Amino acid sequence: MNSKNIENKSIRQAFANTLFDLAVKNPNIYVVDVGLRPSLYLDKFAARFKSRFIECGIAESNAAAVAAGLSASGKTVFLTSFACFSPALNWAVIKQSICYNRQNVKIVGSHAGLMSGDLGATHQMLEDVALMRTMPGMEVFVPIDEAEMVKMLPVVAHSPFPAYIRLPRISTPKVFPSKYPFTIGKSQLLSVGRDITVLGYGPILTQLFSDDFKKYSLDIINCSSIKPLDFETILKSIKKTGRCLVIEDHQKNGGLGDAIASLILSSRIKCKYIHLAVDDSFGQSAKNYFDLYHHFGLSPLAIIQSIKSLLSKS
Repeated sequence: MNSKNIENKSIRQAFANTLFDLAVKNPNIYVVDVGLRPSLYLDKFAARFKSRFIECGIAESNAAAVAAGLSASGKTVFLTSFACFSPALNWAVIKQSICYNRQNVKIVGSHAGLMSGDLGATHQMLEDVALMRTMPGMEVFVPIDEAEMVKMLPVVAHSPFPAYIRLPRISTPKVFPSKYPFTIGKSQLLSVGRDITVLGYGPILTQLFSDDFKKYSLDIINCSSIKPLDFETILKSIKKTGRCLVIEDHQKNGGLGDAIASLILSSRIKCKYIHLAVDDSFGQSAKNYFDLYHHFGLSPLAIIQSIKSLLSKS
């Protein structure tokens, strides 16, 4: 697969389109927004379903409480914002009003990770997966591309549990095979190899499908269901390869890498392990996210260096 020939598509747009289609069929689907309707492409939803679109303005904690109340009345609620505002600013209300009471609220955090580029450190949410992984009863999902978003959303909407869905700002390449379903608690083996297990989630994983990586024999696993996590598929691959590389556009602390390291340790598997992520640092302003990936060691070059390092270890 040559990434230069792949059309980039918006995961945010796919989210909005799929949510609209679901709302046409299901009158119990509501949206609670915090003044970011255009950024989440929700204008069409708001125009069609006026009574089911609740605009709370710049009041994230209040919005989470409103979402919890709507859910308590039997609605399936999507709480939409930027990840740096929700779950960052309203985490306590999510804990007390949504998760503690087991309300069916789907928290959608857009513009997450370093892909927010020129928005700077304040908007490059790198702690959201860690925050939501620790929340009891919370499911956590990150689509790799717009195709998986289309398949993921109906499944997550049908789940009775609270959930967090992480979205990037920019349009990204499509790599998710159309024949694959999305199943909560399952990962997808996107490429079969023998030498290294590569784990990740979200669009950062699409870097592995450029021509630069064809010379390496990689098991590439899309961990889009971060919680619950597909331990069976991951362990099977790691046992086969004996080498594991985790890549994530997130802090090292508390993300997928920590979950995998704990899994390897508890399973007592002999495994050579490298984790590429932002290392205890805030983001920075940059013209585009490629510069940030290079700065924080998440670029294709950094990934290839890690692959070579794993292969050189006996």
